[in-house]
Amino acid sequence: MLNGSELGIAITAVIAGSICVGFLLHWLWIALGHGPGDLEAQVADLAARLHEADLAREAAEAARQETAALAAERDAESARRIADLRSQLEDTIAMREQERQSEVAEARADLAAMRDGLGAARRRISELEAEIEALRGRG
Repeated sequence: MLNGSELGIAITAVIAGSICVGFLLHWLWIALGHGPGDLEAQVADLAARLHEADLAREAAEAARQETAALAAERDAESARRIADLRSQLEDTIAMREQERQSEVAEARADLAAMRDGLGAARRRISELEAEIEALRGRG
C-alpha cells in the first residue's frame, strides 16, 4: 500500500501526464484540422469581407455626401424663404404704418375742423344770446 505522500506524488504525476497528453492532442488536432487549404480559404474569406466592407464604406460616404448636399440645399431654400417672408413682413409693416399715419392726419384734420366748427358755433351762440338780451332790453 501507498502512504499519504506517495499517493500525493502519484496523483500529481497522473495529472501532469494528462495535461501533457491533452496539450499534445490539442496541438495535433489544430495542426491536422487547419491545413494550408484552410488558411488560404480564410485569407480569401477575409479579403472578400474586406472588399465588402470597403464597398459599404464607399456607399456610406456617397450617402453622407448626398445627405450633406441635400441639407445644404434645404438650408439655402429655408434662408431664401425666410428672407422673402422678412421682406413681405417689412413691406406690410411699412404699408400699415403709412395707413396709420394717414388715419392720424385725417383724425387731426377732423379735430381741427371740429374745433373751428365749435368756435364758430360758440360765436354764433354768443351773438344769438346778445340779440336775445337786446330784444329783452327793448321790451
